[in-house]
Amino acid sequence: MLEFVDRPDCPPPAAQEVLVDVRAIGVNRADVAFRSGHYLVQPSPPCGLGIEGAGVVRAVGAGVTRFTAGQRVCILPGFLQGGAYATYATAGLFPAASLIETPGGLDDRQAAALWVSALTAWGALVELARLAPGDFALISAASSSVGLAAIEVARAVGAIPIATTRNPAKVAELLAAGATEVVVGDHSAVAGPISDITGPAGLRIAFDPIAGRFAEALVPCMGEEGIIFIYGGLSDEPTRFDRRAMIAKGISLTGYMLGQVLRRPERLERGRGFVLDHLEKGTLTPRIDRSFPLASAAEAHRYMESNAQLGKIVLTV
Repeated sequence: MLEFVDRPDCPPPAAQEVLVDVRAIGVNRADVAFRSGHYLVQPSPPCGLGIEGAGVVRAVGAGVTRFTAGQRVCILPGFLQGGAYATYATAGLFPAASLIETPGGLDDRQAAALWVSALTAWGALVELARLAPGDFALISAASSSVGLAAIEVARAVGAIPIATTRNPAKVAELLAAGATEVVVGDHSAVAGPISDITGPAGLRIAFDPIAGRFAEALVPCMGEEGIIFIYGGLSDEPTRFDRRAMIAKGISLTGYMLGQVLRRPERLERGRGFVLDHLEKGTLTPRIDRSFPLASAAEAHRYMESNAQLGKIVLTV
């Protein structure tokens, strides 16, 4: 259950902490999963919620030199969901290491919708998989904010993004967002159309937040030494693979989460450079589907659970 409570104003920031007046909050699938008990970490109420946002620095603690009062910043998930730090708030303390400067030209809503999606896609496709020009990249559940960012990241490096969706009404919008092809269907209907698109080359990368039987269906579509990234669990079904097909093609199955970027400063800096470069070029754009006031967070969660969105859901303060 989501419940809002009044609390005393935040104490002064401790060493390496920053006090931020929150202006906008990015709603992520991890928030919904955590609230409903389906996340990697189980909630222990009462606890905070939220791992992404944007706001203005009010004060900094000892040892913080990168940020100053009055500076606009974005909050990245450099802390555990449900722990001491949370973005579903009007103001909060955050580790300085979890903040990044707000790019020029973005308003607060756009800033709260940018980094988790863009860095999640970049980390898997570019940093880990070295996606290259001409590679086929399958992006499933592509209407999510991460899926749309993955389409743009793939196109930015010259790869060929193939999107999947279960909703035929989203096809035109996914094509407009940059997908080269869109395949409609569940696990029982996607393998044939994907293979028809890629031909003998097969998929270089599959970027999948569904898992279960959907991920299993992608194995025949993979090319030699292709990589299947699983970064979520939208399906409640177990994920089982035919090892023979995996071995025959040298296919890799890789679990992935944004923390693999955020915990390594050199990776984060490379990702930051990529995102800022393509923001400036206009080839990467935060896409907002709907905004809700913070007091309507429950409604925003219900909307995410409906799977009707195309892009990011944002809460405003």
